[in-house]
Amino acid sequence: MKNDKFTFVNDIESDIVDQAGIIEAKEEIKSEQSEQNYISEDERSKRIEVIKMGIIMVMISAGLFVFTLIWQDDTSLMGICNALWLIVIMEFFIGWMMLMNNMSILSPFIFGAKTFAKILVGKRMDSDYYTYVKMKEEHPIPRYYYRICFIGSFITAIPATVLLFLVRQ
Repeated sequence: MKNDKFTFVNDIESDIVDQAGIIEAKEEIKSEQSEQNYISEDERSKRIEVIKMGIIMVMISAGLFVFTLIWQDDTSLMGICNALWLIVIMEFFIGWMMLMNNMSILSPFIFGAKTFAKILVGKRMDSDYYTYVKMKEEHPIPRYYYRICFIGSFITAIPATVLLFLVRQ
């Protein structure tokens, strides 16, 4: 079979089927599919870690939800709405703090507080500020930690907003 871009309808050579070419094409498709289905061990472990983090986040949110309902001693729609908004705020705040930690925005305050606390106890810091910041840059918190917090916060905000409008009516 020719590899021409265009063939004529009445071309006799184009009507002849090349069985070897069809078999090779099928083998290429199978090899591409097997390569697409295979994921590396690193990718697999990262996916498992993300799933674990998501499950842990859901369990913490459920525990916080139950704790908030017990603390309020209220299971009305307003109490449920308050519990959901507390979860939204807490998840967003935790994700925001992890993001700020990765960007080293809070590093001067954290390093200063640690230094002050160690001075009060009578100890010295193990490293200087520059080494502390470089260590944070070399070993940041993985992105999926705070992304899961933000996603969970926004997902929880949807029913919280709906309940807020239902309670206000």
